[in-house]
Amino acid sequence: MKKTFLFIAFISLSLTSLKAQEDPETLFDGKLSFSNLGVFVDPGFQVTQVAGENTGYFLFRGGMTFGDKLSLGGFYGQMVNDIRPASFENILPARAHVDSYQAGGFIEYTLQASKMVHLTFPLSFGIMELEVDEEGRDFDYEETKTFFIEPGAQVEVNLHRFARLHAGVGYRVMTGSIEDFPGVPEAGNALTFQIGLKMGVFNFNQLKNQ
Repeated sequence: MKKTFLFIAFISLSLTSLKAQEDPETLFDGKLSFSNLGVFVDPGFQVTQVAGENTGYFLFRGGMTFGDKLSLGGFYGQMVNDIRPASFENILPARAHVDSYQAGGFIEYTLQASKMVHLTFPLSFGIMELEVDEEGRDFDYEETKTFFIEPGAQVEVNLHRFARLHAGVGYRVMTGSIEDFPGVPEAGNALTFQIGLKMGVFNFNQLKNQ
């Protein structure tokens, strides 16, 4: 009888201790649901250097937000002006140039999204292709494809519940080639400057509260 009483007392104390413990802090505060999700598209522009030459990319991103804190998605960028690196002089024809695209994914953390002006910290990763081309030719030269990673920091302004203007800087680090060809220049590490306009429903709770 005494052993039974001690066992019951032990179980009661254990349950009381578990109830007294605070829940651990989590990214989503235990409230992750479909109503906390969001979706957005993000057309924008990036200024940077490739192979030592100034250039720009039209960027298009799209993704999902979780609790209006963490965003996951993908992107595609197309070079808007052909470049002619200095290494082409006296080697390739005058009309030879480089064009490029980049594609991959991103993860982004947003700090205090409810404030009109706030910060976001994107991390992009993917591949960049550089291709040597020449106008008037019936075929192209070969191309290279290289992995890169690009951390950044952005200032974001809430223009509207469904629109956010952002601008900031990043740094592109080329990490490893998956396709090489002699004569195609290396993109090189470089600073990046970006501006874009996110449009979407960043948290479906916004619609429920109207």
